[in-house]
Amino acid sequence: MKPILIKVGAFADNQITIIERCDPYFNTPFHFHPECELVYVTESNGKRIVGDSIESFEEGDMVFLGPNIPHVWYNEEEYYKNDESLKARSVVIYFPKDIFGEKFYGLPETKALSDLFHRAQRGMKIIGATHHYLKDEILSLPKKEGLERIISLLSILKTLSETRDCYYLASTGYSHAFNVKDNHKIDEVFKYVMNNFSKEISLQDVASITNLSPQSFCRFFKNRTKKSFVQFLNEVRIGHACKRLTEEDWSIAEIAYSCGFKNLSNFNRFFKEIVGKTPKEYKNELRLKEA
Repeated sequence: MKPILIKVGAFADNQITIIERCDPYFNTPFHFHPECELVYVTESNGKRIVGDSIESFEEGDMVFLGPNIPHVWYNEEEYYKNDESLKARSVVIYFPKDIFGEKFYGLPETKALSDLFHRAQRGMKIIGATHHYLKDEILSLPKKEGLERIISLLSILKTLSETRDCYYLASTGYSHAFNVKDNHKIDEVFKYVMNNFSKEISLQDVASITNLSPQSFCRFFKNRTKKSFVQFLNEVRIGHACKRLTEEDWSIAEIAYSCGFKNLSNFNRFFKEIVGKTPKEYKNELRLKEA
C-alpha cells in the first residue's frame, strides 16, 4: 500500500509528542512517518489498516507502531453524517526511535527495547492484562511533564518489551516501497471501499477513481498492496461481517447480503479462508464466551 510520508508535527527532534484527538471522525490519510507511535482509541469504531492488515477497531483499541509502517484508522459510515453525538477520540504518543541516543540503545540492559522496535515494524495490537495496565499509564501521560514524562514512557516501553499480550498486524513478509504520487489514488480507493463495500463494486468503478483501465488498475493495486483488489474487498467485507456477528442478532444469510455478498456459499467460503472458521462456528464461539 503506497502511503505518503507526513510530518507528525512541527516539533523538535528527540521530543515526545502527545496528541489528544477529539474530532467528528479520524481524518488522517493512509500515511507513514519515521516516529514510533502508540495509539489508544478512547471512543469510536471503524476499520484499521496497518501494512497489509485490515481489522475492525472499537473503543479501547491499543496499537504500537514502529517507524515507517503505513497505517490509517477509518471510522464507520455514521461518523461522517454530522451526528454531534458521535466523536472520534484517541490519545496518540509519538517519539523518534533514537530519542535516547545510540549509546543508550547499545547497552546490554536496553537490548529488549531494540528488539521491541524491530518487532513493532509490523505493528502490535496490545490485549489482555497488558492492555488493562497500560490504559491508565497512557491516559495519565498527557498530564506529565519533564523527567516524569520520560520515566513514564520508558516504563510503558519496558512493559511492551516484556509482554506476550499482543499480536502482530502486518504479515511476516510484508514490505512496502514508497511513492508519494500514488498515495492519493490508494487512499481514495480505500475510502471508496470503506463507504461502499455493502454494495456491488465493479473493477470499472474503482479503476475510474485512479484514472486507469480495469486491467491497469489490477496491476497497480496488486503491485502496491501485495494482494488483489478482490481479496482486499473481501477482507473488508468479512471484517464487517465479524463485527455484525458480534453485535447484531441477524441470521448469517442476512449478514452476508448486508456486507455485499451476492450468495451465501461465497460468503461462507471466504469467511473460512480469512477467519479460519465458518460463520456458524464463529457465532457459536461468541455465544459460549458470553454465557
